[in-house]
Amino acid sequence: MKVLALDFDGVVCDSLREVFATALATYESMTPESPLIARLRARRGAGRWHGLQFESDPVMRSFESMMPLGNRAEDFGVSLRALENFLELTDQGAYDTFYNTIDPEWLKSFHRDFYVQRDLARAFDTHGWLELHASYPRFLEILRRRAAEARIALATAKDRRSAELLLAHLGVGDLIPAELILDKETGVSKTAHLTALHKRLDVPFTEITFVDDKLNHLEAVAALGVRPVLAGWGFNTPREHALAEEKGIAVANFDDVERVLYGGGTDVRE
Repeated sequence: MKVLALDFDGVVCDSLREVFATALATYESMTPESPLIARLRARRGAGRWHGLQFESDPVMRSFESMMPLGNRAEDFGVSLRALENFLELTDQGAYDTFYNTIDPEWLKSFHRDFYVQRDLARAFDTHGWLELHASYPRFLEILRRRAAEARIALATAKDRRSAELLLAHLGVGDLIPAELILDKETGVSKTAHLTALHKRLDVPFTEITFVDDKLNHLEAVAALGVRPVLAGWGFNTPREHALAEEKGIAVANFDDVERVLYGGGTDVRE
């Protein structure tokens, strides 16, 4: 392995609270009469979504369970619309069927407005916005300890400014150089990100390992020759772990990720 490419959300950063809050702000701006928003407001009260705590909220947990089934910002809107209709989409087929019932223009608008709402929240209270994000310290410790063994790159659907701020906030901004942050402007898919990385570094696909928490992304990049690894600590479930194993994709957890990625070393334990 010459290059270790990482997805951001669910691999480097636990961003569930921020994603959920931004998705709610976007959904409310587009559908202010939403029954789902009314139900949540009845429980949570008025105010900015980014200022509220949701850890025990069943809606957020249902939202989280659908995160592995989507790919981009508009998918957060799809999940919220499903929850508004009391639907919990439990597999990729059900999710894709529901996705295809939604007006493509609405999806485009949600995607665009999601990033508008994120920019507003970040500008209004940068510290508070950053605090909605947490790290996976056991994984980051391994990255730092073995940083000399492979170049580390980021392949993310986030905008560059958010990614740079969050890497610094999580204490790993020095591990990933600016030229190896491939953000949402690089392309709409992880195959576009990994292809750009392959060309930028002139490294064979077979020398790149990609860690993501979404199985569909890993299946796509595997076709390029990239080695895929599913982050078992991310936004996925035993459903995705079993499917990954069926497809021959390694599933790494905190206890064995160092061995899976680097082929040796001491696994990190509690």
